[in-house]
Amino acid sequence: MADVQFDGNAKVDALLDEVPVRLPSAAEVRARSGRRSTRRRGAAVAAVVAVLAAGAVTWAALPHGGDEQDVRPARTPEGPAFVVSGMPRILPSDQVPDNARWNWHTLEDGENDEPLPRAGGPGVCPESYRARKTPEHTQFSGVYYSEAPDRDASASHRVVEYPSATTARRELAAYQDELLSCGLHFYAGKHPHWSGSAKNDGSKLHVTAERSGRWISVVEVVADPEDG
Repeated sequence: MADVQFDGNAKVDALLDEVPVRLPSAAEVRARSGRRSTRRRGAAVAAVVAVLAAGAVTWAALPHGGDEQDVRPARTPEGPAFVVSGMPRILPSDQVPDNARWNWHTLEDGENDEPLPRAGGPGVCPESYRARKTPEHTQFSGVYYSEAPDRDASASHRVVEYPSATTARRELAAYQDELLSCGLHFYAGKHPHWSGSAKNDGSKLHVTAERSGRWISVVEVVADPEDG
């Protein structure tokens, strides 16, 4: 340490150059700024952040909205369980879709607290961000950035708990409708998913959305048009 003298005889310890400082990569900065820009508008009743599995966890209790009714059935989960012993499981980065291509890394302290049926981001699927009553829910999330060379993409995993399976079924149906409106198409098969180019800005999206009782899991991958 070296003493640095200031006016008023105040002294502070100056750190020497050999102290290592970790700077975020460009991809990490882009993922953080992109997700921060999609923060939920409006005030939540309460929120608390913790760490669960590989991702950041956000809890938010929001006012009830609308009456509940069945809309359409939802398939059972096909991928890794997203609820284990009553607790949400956020995907580790190596289990996010297309990890071999994108080389995903978990964004430290990253979170996607946008409620369903918002999709992609306000610049990607803007219609999904129109004003809408959001039912009470508890949301957990993780955000990921890509370290693939010369490529730009980000991903997020949201696990949402609703008061009932009926509410979850309705919210999943609303989310699927927004994906269709955004320009995505559903593909069945061994790994059912939604994918396509966003009508608004051409971003390439790959989405898996599934329900288990009153829980919904949504994994979104958003890539620049030239990288998708």
